[in-house]
Amino acid sequence: MTKNKVSDTQDHASEAFDVGSDEAGNATGEAAATSKGGSAASAAKAAKAGSEQSEQLSPEEELMAQLTQERDRALRAQAEFENTKKRLAQQQAQALLRASERVITALIPALDDLEFALVHAEESDNDMLEGLQAIHAKLAAVLAAEQVEIVDPLNQPFDHDTAQAVQMIEDTTKPEQTVTQVLQKGYVMGKDSDNPRVLRPAMVVVSTNPDA
Repeated sequence: MTKNKVSDTQDHASEAFDVGSDEAGNATGEAAATSKGGSAASAAKAAKAGSEQSEQLSPEEELMAQLTQERDRALRAQAEFENTKKRLAQQQAQALLRASERVITALIPALDDLEFALVHAEESDNDMLEGLQAIHAKLAAVLAAEQVEIVDPLNQPFDHDTAQAVQMIEDTTKPEQTVTQVLQKGYVMGKDSDNPRVLRPAMVVVSTNPDA
C-alpha cells in the first residue's frame, strides 16, 4: 500500500511537471510571436516614415506650390468679379429699358392728341400749326433717342407681331393680307435689336382677296 501511494505521488508530480512545461512552452511561443509582430510593426512604421520623408518637398517646391494655389484663387476671384460685374450691368440696362418703356408708353396718348391737333391746325391757324409742329419734332427726337419707331404699315403686308387687324375688307385690287387703312399708329422699341418691345400695336384694316 505504501508503494502504491509513492507511485501515485510520483505520477502526480510528473503530470504537474508536464503541465508546467507546456505552459512555459506556450508562454515562450506567445512571447516570441509578440516579439515578431512588434518587429514587423516597427519595420512598417520605419518604412512609412522613410516614404514620407522621401515625399517631403524642398522649400523651393513648397513655395512654388503655395504660389500656384494663390494664383488659382486669384484667378477664380477675378472670374467671379467679372461675372458679377456683367450681371449687374445687364440688370441695370434692363431696369433702364423698363423705365424708358414706361415713360414712352405714358407719352403715347399725348402724342396721339398732338397729331390730332396738327391735322386740325392745318385747316386754321398757321402760327399754331408751326408751334405744334415744333413740339411734335421734339417728341419725335426723344422717341428716336430711345430707339422707338412708329409703326405705320399702310399698303404693306400685314405683320401680326406689330399690328392688330380690327377689320377685314374684300379688295381684289390688293394682294391678300395687305393693310388698307391705319386706324391708329403703333410704336415699337428696339425694332432691330434681339429683344424688340411692342409698346402698342398698330390698329389696321386688312384686305382679303378671293382671287389671290
